[in-house]
Amino acid sequence: MSKLSIIVFSGTEDRLIPLGVIAQGAAAMGFDVRVFVTGWALLRFLRRPAQPTWPKEFEHMVPALAKGLESVNAPSWVEMLRQARSMGAKVYACSMMAQVMGIKKEDFDPSLVDDVVGVATFLQEAEGGQVLFI
Repeated sequence: MSKLSIIVFSGTEDRLIPLGVIAQGAAAMGFDVRVFVTGWALLRFLRRPAQPTWPKEFEHMVPALAKGLESVNAPSWVEMLRQARSMGAKVYACSMMAQVMGIKKEDFDPSLVDDVVGVATFLQEAEGGQVLFI
């Protein structure tokens, strides 16, 4: 079995959509998928998530992208990540950044986050596989 670990730092939609697509696709192909959520991305994995945002340079393209995603019935990144988890993918929130940001384990959406762990735990699980930084 192949192993794919994904680190996501940015909480903008242009990063989270590929996270959902890659995690779901890899899990469907039988990959051992691990996601490590850190930085500003943590704010999108809460029970009460931050509002979706886009980088300024992409804002003018958002309506066309939304229309295109709708036309192909693409699920949201949240739905794709939940599906990846249903196929065995694990999603971890970074304990250090959560602590720095004042976020407690119970603040995370349990349908999106399996556990809050340190980087050492994530790196042990990622060892020997491919790592992507989104």
